Amino acid sequence: MAIQNATNVALRVGGRTDGNTIAYATSASLSINMDLRDSTTKSSLGWQENLAGLKSWELSGDAFVDVSADTIQGNDPFKEGTEVDSNLKNIGSLWATWLAGAAVTVAFGNETQEWYGSAIITSISIDSGVEENATYSISLTGTGALTADPA
Repeated sequence: MAIQNATNVALRVGGRTDGNTIAYATSASLSINMDLRDSTTKSSLGWQENLAGLKSWELSGDAFVDVSADTIQGNDPFKEGTEVDSNLKNIGSLWATWLAGAAVTVAFGNETQEWYGSAIITSISIDSGVEENATYSISLTGTGALTADPA
């Protein structure tokens, strides 16, 4: 069995290429959902019956806050074994993407398996407690299909 090391799973915002991976990430999540349509009839003998409905997906992640630059240099966890000089997205560039309100290409995974599509940043939340590392959470909602590569 080949269990994925979660350290090598990352979130990219703005494209599927180098330079779009979120910097200083501590977590990344993908949620795939399907609504149900009630199809219960009088013949269902008291049991609810359902049919598949709309599909939807969301991405979220957490990272440390660095306000020094929109992009930084560092290891890209999306690509296992990358050099330290990879460009990574910082909170400043994510803020600009949120402010624009436009859908952007996003990806979740790594160079072996990724899920990608178009999404809109729905929230950015910054937490900064006394003598703690400042962190932020980001949530994105997919618009349209989510694609797996390889399928």
